[in-house]
Amino acid sequence: MAYTVKATQRTDTGKGKVGRLRRNGTLPAVMYGHGEPSLMLALSTHDFNRLLDQIKGHSPIVDVEVDDRPAQKCVIKTLQRNPMTGDLLHVDFQQVHPGEKVTMNVPVIVHGAAEGVKQGGMLDHVLRQVPVHAAIDAIPERFEIDVTNLKIGHSIHIKDLGRPDLEYTLPLDSPIVAVLIPRKLTEEPTAAEAAAAAEAGPAEPEVITEKKPTEEEAVGETEKGKGKGKAEAKGEKKEEKKEEKKDDKKKKDKK
Repeated sequence: MAYTVKATQRTDTGKGKVGRLRRNGTLPAVMYGHGEPSLMLALSTHDFNRLLDQIKGHSPIVDVEVDDRPAQKCVIKTLQRNPMTGDLLHVDFQQVHPGEKVTMNVPVIVHGAAEGVKQGGMLDHVLRQVPVHAAIDAIPERFEIDVTNLKIGHSIHIKDLGRPDLEYTLPLDSPIVAVLIPRKLTEEPTAAEAAAAAEAGPAEPEVITEKKPTEEEAVGETEKGKGKGKAEAKGEKKEEKKEEKKDDKKKKDKK
């Protein structure tokens, strides 16, 4: 589909005059090309904003009609906006001759519900635009990709676009869209791991064994036992002596 921009050539330059144009609803612009003199243009701000809405999702290729001259094939090269309000301030058109190669970002439109998403994966739209270097007439308005059959863990790359006639400024194996594997799925054991675990059977219970004393510790315990036995023997002898004294005292009292 061809998009047309109607413009008039202007001679007014300077900050003050350009400011008046904007206040009156006119957008200043310039058209330039290889071997062609630059033209200062003026166009309707309202109409150009409507055109920008129409070409969303398409390559920025337009036909620029200046007064009564034949339309010129151009690329919308630069848009200058007010950083505070976002209003358009200026636009640059690059004139392109038939057969001349240019570099342009071509939008990518994705269709369908990916099978991998239904399996629990997450769709990642890596490239929303693909940079292409080709003749103006060969550049598509957009790339359309159907992801219906895209499974989890799989990707669609630039080489899968089916346009080998185009030159790409990115590697052909660059992914455009992919279905990522969620972390929770990667942490689950695979079927092979689960089968191996089943064959191994239940894990044996952990047996806690007492630590065997070393020879030195055993000798120490023996010496402790001997010391304790001697102390108990001394205590018994003291008790026996006390009992003997008590008995002798009773006998003397009876006499």
